[in-house]
Amino acid sequence: MADNLKILLLQARAEGDPMLEHELACFSQTSGLPQGAFAPLNMTTGLLGAGCLDGVGAVMIGGSGDFSVVLGGFGWHAPMLELLREIVRRKVPTFASCFGHQALAQSLGGDLEREDGGGELGTFEIALTERGRQDRLFGQMPPRFMAQLGHFDLVRRLPPGMDNLASSALCAIQAARVRGAPIVTTQFHPELTASAQLERWMRYVEHYRQEGETIEAARARARGQVHPSPESATLLRRFLETELGLEGLSDRRGPSAAPALAEPDPQDSP
Repeated sequence: MADNLKILLLQARAEGDPMLEHELACFSQTSGLPQGAFAPLNMTTGLLGAGCLDGVGAVMIGGSGDFSVVLGGFGWHAPMLELLREIVRRKVPTFASCFGHQALAQSLGGDLEREDGGGELGTFEIALTERGRQDRLFGQMPPRFMAQLGHFDLVRRLPPGMDNLASSALCAIQAARVRGAPIVTTQFHPELTASAQLERWMRYVEHYRQEGETIEAARARARGQVHPSPESATLLRRFLETELGLEGLSDRRGPSAAPALAEPDPQDSP
């Protein structure tokens, strides 16, 4: 089944952003699937509608460099929310991280807000809730694990029908599931390794730079705030195994597998 699986990868990045390709490589690497298994759709330039789901076995949604579902103001906002509601209606197996987590919650009536004073940026500890420990997917994870984060927006209240599965010290809703469906979301980025997180941060360093902070200081802060997150990096494979019944993803090798992203010590990164 894995060889015939088509995963719709919904992306939210400005046209020409090199993080489009970087994000695809990250999802490929941490899912254990080749890049050819993914059908990327950049929502900022593509047509959104129910037809996007034709022939799709699963959906994955990543982050965003320039867009906020709290601030809005972009023309594809409403079509995206309707597409997400259609995904829920059809119960298409879906994993949504960061921007995707926020957008899916918003599409179903959840409350979001923006932390202008500073969100979570770097590597943080995630703790499962009681529901998370009982969840068929998240229950496979350690009760506490490290994960990569980079966000200013957050979900303050989940909509009816979504359960809170995890939290962090700064964000009460770090993971959720649509009740009775193979649809899960995370505020954190399980598709990012520590080195991939640093690559992403360096690309958006102006976006994450604090007031009065130099570029050099921002880069140094990044190196100090990013650490390995090996347990989080298993979550996409566990999702495909648990929700779609795929097996042996950890053993996939050869030219069809995604090229591995280098994982140097974050302290040695530029």
